Amino acid sequence: MGIFFSLLAAVFFSLSHITLRRGVTKLGVSSGTIIMLLSGTFAAFVIALIVEGVDILWPINSASIIYFALGGLIHFLGGWGFQNASASRIGPTRLSMMTGSTPLFAAILAYLSLSQSLNIFIVLGIALIFFGIALITLGGNNE
Repeated sequence: MGIFFSLLAAVFFSLSHITLRRGVTKLGVSSGTIIMLLSGTFAAFVIALIVEGVDILWPINSASIIYFALGGLIHFLGGWGFQNASASRIGPTRLSMMTGSTPLFAAILAYLSLSQSLNIFIVLGIALIFFGIALITLGGNNE
């Protein structure tokens, strides 16, 4: 089921890259990122309440709030902010390919901060992803 959810996430991120390109060219990076953050927060809150009910709020503790707030700041302001900025400059196709470098950074950071292990399959998968990114990047901008 985890692989299925990962594939769904990839589909939704790809769809968001298309809408980002249209929105950023009309609205701008800062305004677009703020709207994304507010709408995403509201949607996640409503969906969590519908699926889990109000009981989902009771196990919240200060450490959880700090980690999720930090994750949200990093993800939305850093990740989406820079992604919005690049969407208007390189387009959704190349943007999607460049964000494909995420596994490399995730593997390195998980190894350093969480003591996650790497194996030959992970390393080969990351190498293949980077090979694909290099091919697309060297192919130039077709927009």
